[in-house]
Amino acid sequence: MDDRRGPGLIGFLLFAVACVLAVVIGPQAAHAHSTPNSEVQIDIGPSEARADIIIPLGDYAAASGAPIAPSRANYDRARQWLARHVSVRSPDGRAWTVRYDSVAFAQIAGPPDLHAVATLLPPAGAPVRRFTIDWTAVVDRDPAHFALFVAKRDLYGRFGDDREIIGAVRAGRTRLSVDRGKASALTGFGNAVWLGGEHIAEGHDHLLFLLALFLPMPLMLAAGRRRWGAPRPPRDALWGMAKIITSFTIGHSLTLIAAPVLGIHLLAQPVEIAIALSILISAIHAWRPLFPGREPLIAALFGLVHGLAFATLVGDLGLGLSREVIAILGFNIGIEIVQLAVVAAFLPALMLFARTRHYDWLRLGGAGFAAMAAIAWMVERIFAVPNPIAGAIDALLEHALLLIILLTVTAMAVYLADRRHGHLAAA
Repeated sequence: MDDRRGPGLIGFLLFAVACVLAVVIGPQAAHAHSTPNSEVQIDIGPSEARADIIIPLGDYAAASGAPIAPSRANYDRARQWLARHVSVRSPDGRAWTVRYDSVAFAQIAGPPDLHAVATLLPPAGAPVRRFTIDWTAVVDRDPAHFALFVAKRDLYGRFGDDREIIGAVRAGRTRLSVDRGKASALTGFGNAVWLGGEHIAEGHDHLLFLLALFLPMPLMLAAGRRRWGAPRPPRDALWGMAKIITSFTIGHSLTLIAAPVLGIHLLAQPVEIAIALSILISAIHAWRPLFPGREPLIAALFGLVHGLAFATLVGDLGLGLSREVIAILGFNIGIEIVQLAVVAAFLPALMLFARTRHYDWLRLGGAGFAAMAAIAWMVERIFAVPNPIAGAIDALLEHALLLIILLTVTAMAVYLADRRHGHLAAA
């Protein structure tokens, strides 16, 4: 199967970059705190809890009378004000330590907020999953205001990436009792499996990297080794894909395990940019050979980078090393279950198309889509500004199962039509 000439690769990439940059300054769909009330998100670990506190800046200014110009002095005033209006106690009445790790005035989209991150430390012997919060911030001055408390990433209890409402406080009802039940190691392991599966299912960039690497695997190199040519035997193609997914698994497992053990902590932004770059490189390889025969090595090397993103998520749970190792095992199992399921669903369409005259359309179209997604994500992650192209791609990939079903049905129809007319490519 000869490779059809398409638009030049450099021209295509320049066009893709131009499209993304042209819309990056357009309407933005940022995740932001847009409600007129306060919100507190609580993540509970094995020995401490963490609270992300968001208070509308105008309400803070009206309630405190403090200036809101960004400065260290004003942040210190805000920290002191929070300390006077927020306290936590154990069931026996002993006070928890509330340590404000960061306080800032932040504006992502919409009105600015007072954003604080606090670590909540129970006294010796007190349960970390049962406590009472006394909250008078803003509600003592504004009877219409309320503070909503939500739980997320409670790995050893009820768990979900969808926020779970704990309760709310308002004027006249400023005390909230929290009881997250008894921690269970089995529940924690099961939740880690679920978290890993959920993360890879929603982690479109991780799966797109793998699928882009798969695109040229059903093909052999053409003469001169500068383009993809005739189809290779199906057994060879499947063996090549098996080596890719195994290498990727080994790579991301190594960094997922090594990061907490060795205390490796990297900023999320460069890791996410590197992941987008890995997709772009695999897309270019699907378009024109860059590293033929070395796909498993590339999968392993970039797997190390993808594993850093996984490790960051597990590390953010604040489990401590011993529980973190168990969580990593469950998390990795969840990743592999979903990863293998997606690959198994994608393979029939890929292998059927590869036997037809029309595989170039799938390969070049898939490579172009992956490159566009990679560039959109890189621009978004470099400049920390959401853009419509990245948003549209994410929205489309939310329906990945439906897309795979449609692709499989199309592949079957094309395969049967080519077979009926004797046009199937010979391996």
